[in-house]
Amino acid sequence: MLIEFSIENYRSIKEKVTLSLVSSSDKSIDNNLIKTTVLKNNNLLCSAVIYGANASGKTNVLLAFNFLKTLVMTSHTYQKGDKIEVSPFKLDINCVSKPSRFEVVFIKDNIKYRYGVSATSEKIVDEYLYYYPKGREATIFKRSDTYSFTIDKNEQLFLSERILDNVLYLSGATQLNYDKTSDAFDWFKNTLQVIGPTDNPGLQDFTVEMLNKNESAKALILKALSESDLGIDDISAYVRNLSIDELPSNFPDEIKLLAVRGEIKEINITSIHKVIDEKGCEQSVPFKFKDESEGTQRMFSLIGPWINTLINGHVLIVDELDTKLHHKLVVFLIKLFSDPTQNKNNAQLIFTTHNTNLLDQDIFRRDQIWFTEKNPDFGSTDLYSLVEFSPRKDRNIQKGYLAGRYGALPFIKDERIF
Repeated sequence: MLIEFSIENYRSIKEKVTLSLVSSSDKSIDNNLIKTTVLKNNNLLCSAVIYGANASGKTNVLLAFNFLKTLVMTSHTYQKGDKIEVSPFKLDINCVSKPSRFEVVFIKDNIKYRYGVSATSEKIVDEYLYYYPKGREATIFKRSDTYSFTIDKNEQLFLSERILDNVLYLSGATQLNYDKTSDAFDWFKNTLQVIGPTDNPGLQDFTVEMLNKNESAKALILKALSESDLGIDDISAYVRNLSIDELPSNFPDEIKLLAVRGEIKEINITSIHKVIDEKGCEQSVPFKFKDESEGTQRMFSLIGPWINTLINGHVLIVDELDTKLHHKLVVFLIKLFSDPTQNKNNAQLIFTTHNTNLLDQDIFRRDQIWFTEKNPDFGSTDLYSLVEFSPRKDRNIQKGYLAGRYGALPFIKDERIF
């Protein structure tokens, strides 16, 4: 479970901002809370939504999640001199040479962890991992100019001497089989899942793999598609690697090399629709997946990760969730996280959207609604919660937002071009 995530000097984010999934004292919509014994006086939220104008920095918050996850997952593969693909705030010359900073606080196996890192393109400037096995903070490692350890000192010192300046200790030590960092590494690898605003073959691959995993998984996917009223009665699919012999001879050598590596795949999906013919008989009509609507394709791509997240209690990050989807479909997906019969393992959802119809206090508590706004003078992103405005529980949040009461709207100077 995610507790909070902080970002500083990354893309449009200059000053430190924090997205928190710790609940406020709000007593509304109890189903939207995750009760945990790890936090003594607070609960966590099952979801959070981020609103803001285009170019205000909504996506950059989610890109920061993805950057940190990717860095943790791949850092151990870096060679000496490899650049870290970090993106500091560029509109202030003083920030360009400063490190980007990230901190994430999360719960894994009922233990709270706090992991932070700051990095330039050249090196890891500092890094730390704390955990709270008995409710008190304990250091697993801390790194700046030198390393400091409070546990397994000799073993960790031995490991640290093998970590390059541009490699995360969390990643390197885990690959060297140090068990005290493996739980935090596994949280990034398995629990934190990030999906962009556009469909990609990887998403479809995931759903196809689930579809073929077993009959139970297929039944769940078909049930979800049926509930979505897409008219699909059955579906079959497979993914296979294309061999180099199946590629046109005029394809570039770089593409052919990918085929040799097994990195070019063919996705074949067939959906079955049932109709009644003129004689009153039921007929099954197959459709190629490309002939389905874009909304149906988007829903199919999402539903595999969605079901997997709910089953395993993951944290799912989705940019522009409402892309190509009807409002009621979006509500259906969101409410799966707030339904205790569907979300039995404390899964969490964080997403961005422009769909103001979701600004409904029957769907979200006030502490679940967040906004991004860009400073017009400095171009930097601010992230803040609706809670800061203390709106009444009977307030029409959508109307207030569109009226500019909470900021985070585009400022259109003139509604005409000609």
